[in-house]
Amino acid sequence: MKALSLYIHVPFCQHKCHYCDFYSIEDPKKMDDYVKAVKRSIIYHSRTLKTTHKIETIYFGGGTPNLLSTQHLSSVLKAVKDNFMMREDPEITIEINPEFSNKEGSLQDLKNIGFNRLSIGIQSLNDDELQFLGRLHSAETAITCLRNARNIFNNLSVDIIYAIPGQSAQSLQETLNGILQFDPEHISAYNLTSEEGTPYARMIDNAEVSKPDEDVEIDFFYNIHDQLTLHAYEHYEVSNYAKTGKKSQHNSSYWKDQDYLGIGPSAHSRIGGERFAYRADLQTFLDDPEHFYEKDSVTEADTLITRLRCSEGLNRDAVSPETWQNLIKYDQKHPEWFTCSENTISCTLKGWLFLDTILLDLI
Repeated sequence: MKALSLYIHVPFCQHKCHYCDFYSIEDPKKMDDYVKAVKRSIIYHSRTLKTTHKIETIYFGGGTPNLLSTQHLSSVLKAVKDNFMMREDPEITIEINPEFSNKEGSLQDLKNIGFNRLSIGIQSLNDDELQFLGRLHSAETAITCLRNARNIFNNLSVDIIYAIPGQSAQSLQETLNGILQFDPEHISAYNLTSEEGTPYARMIDNAEVSKPDEDVEIDFFYNIHDQLTLHAYEHYEVSNYAKTGKKSQHNSSYWKDQDYLGIGPSAHSRIGGERFAYRADLQTFLDDPEHFYEKDSVTEADTLITRLRCSEGLNRDAVSPETWQNLIKYDQKHPEWFTCSENTISCTLKGWLFLDTILLDLI
């Protein structure tokens, strides 16, 4: 049977962060209706997929998934297990925010109902930076959450953000040091970007803040790489680091062009050679959680976008001979951006810094 990764988008937030362009709403009133719709969607899609696919990973993202009650989360997991074939020990991840999960009891509840991996949105351990980002937690709350999570879970992923206006090399180092004392199995380090329509983008447009210089962003990127690889993390994707055997199995399924099913408003799916999506609107999903609203075909460009993000790179067999030759010619112009063998091509650290340029040139 084919491997299938299941993503469930939980669109509820208590407060939307200043940089976030994911679909989310600050309205908890429809949580019961949302959970019912998710379960309807699970049952509907299982009818066509359960005979051909086996679920390898489950990932609750958002939004803020742990705003849902333990009962809600448990009922969704039960619906998945009741309707799909499952791997014996699937990776089951939930994203959490520190301010809602700083007590051991709440985290133990998540483990008890079946979650075996936490992805914690720390972002920074500097209170001024957290306030600028629009986060609700403090550095102290984040540390408490990490301490409690470490006592309960043996698979932790931590998100941080760098290149925050006003961030210094020292404050970034303090964030790294604070997180590394808990030895998480996985760390995601994201460069703060200005996404259209977000408060952060408006602040830049209105000249209220200035983005850090590109040289600063590059220095931070290299600094994070040096620090984390020194602590035995593998830099296996542009923004992701993992201890041996602890790569995100769920996200890796996206980057390796495997099948995945996304449920919830704005969620995307890839089944075979087709891509599907739900509209980014909660009410539309509640009215009809069974049918996708967008559909198109997977292209070779999708393969380039995903594979070049990963340290494993792109295999010659994954693209047409013409595209492979174009890659070889491009490498000859920019040898510092690639590492090549007879059958694979991957980006160097410097190549990852110019990945957007590379993809624009190649696609």
